[in-house]
Amino acid sequence: MRSYTPSIALTAAIAAALAVAAPAQAQRAIELGIDAGAYFGLGDQSSVDIRLPGSRFRIGFFQPGSRISIEPAAGLGFNKTEGQDGIITYDLEIGALYHFRPILVTTTAPGDVTTRVTSPYIRPFVGVTGFSGGNNASDSEVSIGAGLGTKIPWRQDISFRVEANLGYGLDNEALRLGALVGLSFFPR
Repeated sequence: MRSYTPSIALTAAIAAALAVAAPAQAQRAIELGIDAGAYFGLGDQSSVDIRLPGSRFRIGFFQPGSRISIEPAAGLGFNKTEGQDGIITYDLEIGALYHFRPILVTTTAPGDVTTRVTSPYIRPFVGVTGFSGGNNASDSEVSIGAGLGTKIPWRQDISFRVEANLGYGLDNEALRLGALVGLSFFPR
């Protein structure tokens, strides 16, 4: 991978989106989640990256009266081998989920509770991954892609989430197949 200058601009854009969305969360429903991930790189140099139990943390901000949520996600790692410098890895991403059916199903009868139903979604995203350290080396890559998944309710405020996605690295011009499995919490 070569250094890709627009990743600084993307990082700034993700930070700005978080800053704008954070004050508005008091008026909107939010989703907090953590995902385990497996990624398979296709191209001249194939790769496999599996991260358990969690590879990233995400916050979904639901748009009022809409089936759309804006979802920034971030992952951070550190690897240190004896006799070598440590390496910090990072993964920043922002996506927009479109839910094919509403997350909440409400009933109109008095005393009935709000229930959650299985909700399939599609998620286009843009992200930047990279590393820093190890003999003062650093590198990053911007990628774009889309995922297709579903949220499966477990309890009133907790759902499982399963997603398959396809990404494309703009720097190394390679496809990446991904799978995410996670938990989502919907605070009241």
